[in-house]
Amino acid sequence: MANVPWAEVCEKFQAALALSRVELHKNPEKEPYKSKYSARALLEEVKALLGPAPEDEDERPEAEDGPGAGDHALGLPAEVVEPEGPVAQRAVRLAVIEFHLGVNHIDTEELSAGEEHLVKCLRLLRRYRLSHDCISLCIQAQNNLGILWSEREEIETAQAYLESSEALYNQYMKEVGSPPLDPTERFLPEEEKLTEQERSKRFEKVYTHNLYYLAQVYQHLEMFEKAAHYCHSTLKRQLEHNAYHPIEWAINAATLSQFYINKMLLG
Repeated sequence: MANVPWAEVCEKFQAALALSRVELHKNPEKEPYKSKYSARALLEEVKALLGPAPEDEDERPEAEDGPGAGDHALGLPAEVVEPEGPVAQRAVRLAVIEFHLGVNHIDTEELSAGEEHLVKCLRLLRRYRLSHDCISLCIQAQNNLGILWSEREEIETAQAYLESSEALYNQYMKEVGSPPLDPTERFLPEEEKLTEQERSKRFEKVYTHNLYYLAQVYQHLEMFEKAAHYCHSTLKRQLEHNAYHPIEWAINAATLSQFYINKMLLG
């Protein structure tokens, strides 16, 4: 890393997150993405300060990338590998930046660039994806790729990414189980790290989003019974974790109940 105090790097990252959260209507009318572009510039600065990706992670053949290959982990990891040592730690920090750059480009409707950054994120995490430090980031990257491919109407590709996320979550909870590190903690001082309770809350929210997106995918694929099951799981988890908008939740619950009523009448 360049000779810049680590605290300054963290400040740049936190500033980028703050800019990313600025609502579009608060930007100038003729520059709706002004805050997003400012956030992107800061993320690129942090990426440059971190230095290049480790060669063994950055120089993989292109044939290994993309749907059907290893990046969205259709084959589950054989074991938990924690990112130990400075090289591995730098790879994970770079993966965090690539993830946020991917989301940033998707937010500004630059889907191809967004996909590229998200795939880079997963490539950097490949061997660590089931670890306490990386599982949440990996699932979030795959969820976003699932959304991206859904927007392209490539529903089966979206399904592959999202089902992989679900399988990773289940394997992690079975083999590790403890609340994992939130990706943002990579750029927080030790005294500001999240509590176990907050980590758990954030991780469970990521998984709830995964189930919600899967419900939409199964609906598109006309797998209505499965879509209803995942919709029910989503609503149940939102209620349990007190993470829902009452009116929206009530509408979704009513729609779901109508599905089961119709099923009973036809059955």
